Amino acid sequence: ILALFPPILTIRGGIGGLFSGNLATMLHLGLVKPQIRDNTRVYWQLINASYVITVIDTVAMGLFAFTLNLALRRATQSQFYLFAVVPPVACVLALALSIPLTSIIAIVTFRRGLDPDILVYPILASINDIVVTAAFVTTILMVLAGGVFNYLLVGLFLVILGVAVYLAWRNRGVPFFYQTIREGTAIVILSSVVGSINGFFLSGMGARLQEYPGLVVLYPALTNALGNIGSIIGSTKTTSLALGYVRNFRDEVRSAVSSILQVEAVAFGMHIVFGVVTYIIVSPASPGVSLIFLVSVAVTANISTFLVIGFFALVIAYFSFRRGLNPDNIVIPAITTVSDSVVTIAVTPVIHVLKFLGLA
Repeated sequence: ILALFPPILTIRGGIGGLFSGNLATMLHLGLVKPQIRDNTRVYWQLINASYVITVIDTVAMGLFAFTLNLALRRATQSQFYLFAVVPPVACVLALALSIPLTSIIAIVTFRRGLDPDILVYPILASINDIVVTAAFVTTILMVLAGGVFNYLLVGLFLVILGVAVYLAWRNRGVPFFYQTIREGTAIVILSSVVGSINGFFLSGMGARLQEYPGLVVLYPALTNALGNIGSIIGSTKTTSLALGYVRNFRDEVRSAVSSILQVEAVAFGMHIVFGVVTYIIVSPASPGVSLIFLVSVAVTANISTFLVIGFFALVIAYFSFRRGLNPDNIVIPAITTVSDSVVTIAVTPVIHVLKFLGLA
């Protein structure tokens, strides 16, 4: 059960980023109407593609996770159905909630004259963790209940597979549908691999996290915030590319400087808040925790990483577009995964610098 949860979060985050990025750009281009009912064919094709990608990636991830855990003797052959059934059922349940939520957030922000490229994914990222966790817990409770619930899970799994096959057949010959599946499947699977590498780096920080217990609380806020910074920059650039506002990479960098600094101005203040809130949460159980240290870690990590993720967002958006790919299928899933690794790698040097300055 524990082995399945992190990759499920990664896959749903990647597919959520793909859906929200495409939806924001399509609203700007007029390919999607700012309404739920009677929307365009492209909107429903995007939903169908997101569903099929979810099924393909979760089945592949479940098989990989089973093989790995079987080789490490952390699973038995009798648990194969668990690895095969739980990821698709949990992620499709989450998808059934997150797609309407994403659509409503995007449409409401667009109707109010706000920019969905800036607002949709950061809001969605926080909500999605709750939605995915609830769906995963519901699925696992069915597994633990056993009996008829196991048959129900297998039945749901077969229905999910059948619907995916039907949607793929129904949309045969639709270029946008198959481009989204081809590019989205590849980048989400790659994101899962990078997420596993991030887990390796994170496991190596165990001693450091024990030495500074506040970091355990602060770390998720840092990764989420950096992912949001990158997704805002990347999503706005994909829209600029689609609208033809950018002619070459130099123009893209020049036009992005002001937006990056604007996003960072807000992010800098928020990281101070992250440090303070972490101190309030941790200090009752750990009286020796330092407010200055936590705020310094948050702010220094932000300063040392935002340019990295900003430049990465620009590079991946521009060059995926130049190669004839759809940047919205690639940018946000790649950014959110890389941001986790960037923060993980940056935290240890930040602590060493703060120790040298006498703040740790």
